[in-house]
Amino acid sequence: MQASLEHLSDLVVVTDADLAPPGPRIVYVNQAVIERTGYDRERLIGASPRLFQGKDTCREALNRIGNALRRGERVREELLNYTSSGDAYWIGISIVPLFDDRGQLTHFVSTQSDITSRKRIESDLLLFRQAIDQSPSSVIITDNSGHITYVNNGFEINSGYSRDDVLGRTPGFRAWAPKSEIEKRAFWDRLDSGLPWRGEFVNRHKQGHRVVKRAVVSPVRDLEGNISHFLSVEQDITAEKEALSQLEYLAYHDPVTQMPNRRLLQQRVEALLHASFIAPSAALLLIDLDDFKRINDAHGHGFGDRVLQKIGSRLQKQLLSESELVARLGGDEFGVLLCGRTTDAESDLIWRLEALSQQLARPLNIDGETLLLAGSIGVARIPQHGRSFVTLQRNADLALYKAKADGKGGYATFTAELNVAAQRRVRLEESLRLTILRDELSLAVQSQFGPAGDIRGAEVLVRWLRGPEGVPVSPAEFIPVAEASGLIKPLTLTVFRQALEIAAQLKAAGLRIPLSINLSSDLFRDSALIDALVDLVADSVVTPDALMLEITESLFIDTHPDLLRNMSRLAELGFAFSLDDFGTGYSNLAYLKRLHLSELKIDKSFVDGLPQDEDNRAIVLSIISIARQLRLRVVAEGVETSAQADFLVAHGCELLQGYLLHKPSPAEEWLGQLMDGIEKNCRKGVDH
Repeated sequence: MQASLEHLSDLVVVTDADLAPPGPRIVYVNQAVIERTGYDRERLIGASPRLFQGKDTCREALNRIGNALRRGERVREELLNYTSSGDAYWIGISIVPLFDDRGQLTHFVSTQSDITSRKRIESDLLLFRQAIDQSPSSVIITDNSGHITYVNNGFEINSGYSRDDVLGRTPGFRAWAPKSEIEKRAFWDRLDSGLPWRGEFVNRHKQGHRVVKRAVVSPVRDLEGNISHFLSVEQDITAEKEALSQLEYLAYHDPVTQMPNRRLLQQRVEALLHASFIAPSAALLLIDLDDFKRINDAHGHGFGDRVLQKIGSRLQKQLLSESELVARLGGDEFGVLLCGRTTDAESDLIWRLEALSQQLARPLNIDGETLLLAGSIGVARIPQHGRSFVTLQRNADLALYKAKADGKGGYATFTAELNVAAQRRVRLEESLRLTILRDELSLAVQSQFGPAGDIRGAEVLVRWLRGPEGVPVSPAEFIPVAEASGLIKPLTLTVFRQALEIAAQLKAAGLRIPLSINLSSDLFRDSALIDALVDLVADSVVTPDALMLEITESLFIDTHPDLLRNMSRLAELGFAFSLDDFGTGYSNLAYLKRLHLSELKIDKSFVDGLPQDEDNRAIVLSIISIARQLRLRVVAEGVETSAQADFLVAHGCELLQGYLLHKPSPAEEWLGQLMDGIEKNCRKGVDH
């Protein structure tokens, strides 16, 4: 018996039957025990079997063994034991009580199988099962015919279906739309060849909504290498797809109006340029809303956004096909692609432009307020005016510039001359920038006369003699360039500084002749510029009442809060204001009282034709009457005939300005003539 036990692979431990504490003692171990545990036989004989146990050995299992032994019963358990070096191993232990011929319990025989490998596999399987069940991904296992045999908790959560709902069914029952036969065949051919399939499914959730899945389906082989099952791991990428879709939408659409943006417009234009046929009326239009900035400033950006949305909607209704497009390019600018139709005549572009202009000019009702807008349109013909989007856009922009210069609210088509003019503007801007930097601008002065012929005021006018040859550049040409480029600010500071130098010389000569200086309306919203003007006067020897600041009627539609605040500040410091070109723009009599005015200037267009022109006579008399009511001085510009002067003086015009009386002359020359006049008068006084 002993010889047989020594050759067993199972571990055999025999103890006595003494159940009194500390318990049974080992009386025999076979060779397998020594080899597995690392203990020698002398160490084990007489020791307690607890020698093999450790802190992680299951106490409940040990209690069950002890209870069974006390009852003299067989017992089977699985225990975690330890070798002499502390390495853990698992055993399946079976303990049998032995009785003698008299029925007395004499020994316990313990037969132990090493189940460490099995327990490791079970642990790995349990971990694998727990990992799969707790995974947020959906895991599906099917048999080799494609019927579901297992799904994890992630599947139930993600799909809404329970295990009972899907076991025995094929995964395709969830498909949002059926696959084509070609797609099905490609799917199964790959799996049957033993290769994994990777791709996306669009499934239907149990509640009915659409779910996008990214999946990997892999064949599972048995021990013989045959495909027995298929494992599918799916990730819900619905949110990811929606986010990508939203990003793509935002990449091609304007967030304010939800309209296409410049990028999408460019794609459409380039697609048309590569088309085999382009209709004669195809064109790229750029539309800019006139004076939209003032609406934004007056009512806020939220109000302005609603205006843009309504305008965009109107423009979209003018499209004739899906290939045409309206895009918001930014600010108050829209781009329109007109593709035309195969039957369109070239002249059809005209009526489409007219229709767009009419839509822009229709009254808008926003939050109960009615607005009248207009938009200027620049036109570039496709492909005549460019074979790339960049060229077409640039040329349409040049045409838009011309449309605005022509009076706004209209349209203009690109011509080669516009390109020449644009290049001239660029060169003019660069040259003007250098001229301001080098302080090479000069002033001319035009006197303003009272009815008795005495000088009561003067207007300073900026002059630019360009280049070494001193070629004069008209203010009508370079002032708009300065305003568009932002150079109007340093230009204004230059003019202001030079005007203060003239005023200082007048003061030194004892002359009180206010100097009128033109200020762009937009500058009154620039508090930093206003601060600079105030500092210039403070650093000079003259007082603010030596200057008259000329403004235009465009201020009437500008309700920017800084504008009136800055005007009030200047008025409190002693500056006087003159309203230039009164009657030509946005006359608002109620608003006149708020502008701190000292005088009105009658525009030359109303002086022309006096006294014969009845309409001009009526307008001039009305302006003089208004000025009297508001206690404002009246200055008439552009007086060129004696008849005009006589009429104006007869009807109470305080100051006359024009070529009849005095042509603008360089500031030094004008000052010299004044000083000569003073000197002559002094000599006359001495002679008398």
